[in-house]
Amino acid sequence: MTIAKLNGIDINYEVHGEGTPLVLAHGYSGSLRMWQDQVQPFSSMYRFVIYDTRGHGTSTAPTDMDQYSLARDYVADKLALMDHLGIEQAYVGGLSMGGMIAQEFALQHPDRVKALLLFDTGPGMGMMRDPAQRQQFDQMRNMMGTIARTKGMSAIVDMMRNSPMAKSMGVEGGAGVPAAVGRHVEGMRKMSVDGYLGGSKSMQDWPGTLDRLSEISVPTLVLVGENDNLREPSREIHRRIAGSRFVLLKNSGHGTNMWRGDVFAEQTLAFLADVGAGRPVAGEVTVP
Repeated sequence: MTIAKLNGIDINYEVHGEGTPLVLAHGYSGSLRMWQDQVQPFSSMYRFVIYDTRGHGTSTAPTDMDQYSLARDYVADKLALMDHLGIEQAYVGGLSMGGMIAQEFALQHPDRVKALLLFDTGPGMGMMRDPAQRQQFDQMRNMMGTIARTKGMSAIVDMMRNSPMAKSMGVEGGAGVPAAVGRHVEGMRKMSVDGYLGGSKSMQDWPGTLDRLSEISVPTLVLVGENDNLREPSREIHRRIAGSRFVLLKNSGHGTNMWRGDVFAEQTLAFLADVGAGRPVAGEVTVP
């Protein structure tokens, strides 16, 4: 465990391998451990940097909810970590919430991004055009927040395993769910309640990138699982970023790196190899 004091908090991070930096942010309620199966393949080719975002893992979880802004704090933390490590430019990406951070980072700091990798993510609440749908989503998040405060994170995990949203994303318990997904869900029991609520608030408050995605000009990979309810938001990102590559992984739920780790690594490394060689990356791929 390596800790850096950045932006007034402790950020836990790891660096593996050498070469062009590859900096990835994990998903909401996860930690850098989410990438454990990618350490070997990615670090064999790149300087692989993973970290616990604020409120997650062993990084500081501020008690002040005003310190959880996706566009301000989470982006500033990624920038500060890259500066701390002397990284001027990197392949930058993330999964789910981490992909939201990566989108915002690419828009705010385009000179620091060599290529963008967006896994199982969306452009924010802007895609929820139906007020009733947005209200239902906000009510669910508020309910989960109340449960976290009053009953703790274990109650959240127990509820999550049986919720319709969890089942649609393929994260509920049961046969056929990869061990890595189960470890991620169980790991939430140790998460800070402040971090859980702060991360949720940051996504609720984030205006999103829907109307700004066309400004992204770096090579971009958009990869998502076919059973993820963020599949269509991911496809919309692909539509709006000119020249991007869209990869759909069959038989995968949310967290493609945990559902199909080998194929996830193959597709990501193939994209980065094309970027490194200056080859075009545009197109759509469906992986059986």
